[in-house]
Amino acid sequence: MTSKAPQDHGHEDEKVIEKTNSFSDAEKEASRSFWKGLFDLLGLSLNTSQTSIEDSGLDQIITKHGRERYIEALWMYTTFEDPDQLVIRFIRARKHVIESAIKMFIECLQWRIESNVDELVSKGESGLIKQDSYDDKAFTHQISSGKTFLQGFSKTGGPVSYLFARHHRSSEQTLEVMNDYTTWAQENVRLVNSSLGSQVTVIVDLAGFGLANMDWKAVLYYNKCLQSYYPEALQVVILHNAPWVFQGVWKALGPMLDPVVRSKFAFTKSNEELLDYVDKRYLFEEHGGTSTWKLSYQPPDITTPEVDQTRKAELMSQRKKLVEKYIEATNRWIDDSSATNADLRHFVALMMRVQGLTLDPYIRGKTFYHRQGCVLENGLIGFRTMDGDDSWEFLGHSRSRERVLEEIEAMKARFKIEEVDYPIIDFEL
Repeated sequence: MTSKAPQDHGHEDEKVIEKTNSFSDAEKEASRSFWKGLFDLLGLSLNTSQTSIEDSGLDQIITKHGRERYIEALWMYTTFEDPDQLVIRFIRARKHVIESAIKMFIECLQWRIESNVDELVSKGESGLIKQDSYDDKAFTHQISSGKTFLQGFSKTGGPVSYLFARHHRSSEQTLEVMNDYTTWAQENVRLVNSSLGSQVTVIVDLAGFGLANMDWKAVLYYNKCLQSYYPEALQVVILHNAPWVFQGVWKALGPMLDPVVRSKFAFTKSNEELLDYVDKRYLFEEHGGTSTWKLSYQPPDITTPEVDQTRKAELMSQRKKLVEKYIEATNRWIDDSSATNADLRHFVALMMRVQGLTLDPYIRGKTFYHRQGCVLENGLIGFRTMDGDDSWEFLGHSRSRERVLEEIEAMKARFKIEEVDYPIIDFEL
């Protein structure tokens, strides 16, 4: 079932708390230092002088795949997301220690390269089903079984991810499939978070949990993703209805978690406690809520025609031009962080957001959430509270194509009044 086109009634009171969109002066300066160090490391800086970052040993990591591969991975990573919104999470995760933040970022790019994350996202469910010698049934079972999925908004305006531990058995899928699914799921969370400027709330329902449901390798990989590859993506992990047997698991698991990640875990015993995190209209009836929504997995149509490669190449060419303008604007801003240079750089980032939304369907296999109507091409994110009706709630208006285009036009008008030369593109967004 797909959604009706959402109506925008202004949404002036939209509840999204865009933490990543609120940079302090210290964070702005940290971001500038981060980009200078990263550009020096990747050979994108206008000033090619040696820096302490280049002497940190990271250049040896980059040598493994080469600068060009890391540069490609960087700009693929930021296809639909403001680059500053992305890197600030690494800066915050490393408490503004810039060299540590850059090291974390480079290691994340290395993981994305070696784990073929962009290829996994591009294939999606449909591509994996067509892939020879891959257990696609085990992959789609992670969704169809009702084990884990995104549904609804939290009280902070981010997505809610449910995980029903009683439905998991490590013997039902290989470690490769489990890791692929975890990565794919995290990329879906990143897609939603970037559109909302939010963090995800995870509800782990432990009712009926037994030791047979415990999968140490899967849990440790998920923890690695949270602390190293998707920093600051997490609002809270709620461990709900934990049985007595879970005490021993937590005693062993807790010390393995990164302290920052561990601090975001909370235990709840009653359904009333869940209301501190999620409104009752998005909580299922079994959790004391009023939502009657039920998971109905729709397999992808593998007969869907392949993407138009000519159009994809055209869009990739446009992307390259915008990236070049962003690199140029960033170098100017690094040398002179005036308000005008900051605005010009933000202007290019806005164009990248709009163009990224156009490009995304050509480099991302449609997901279950696209087919359900939860992810719209203009960047809006929506969920239903009830099963079988069209009572959708959509958030993310401030980052939707329409709003960003309005902001671009407003900035153009201001630049003209102030007689500021701004970047011109030879294609329509």
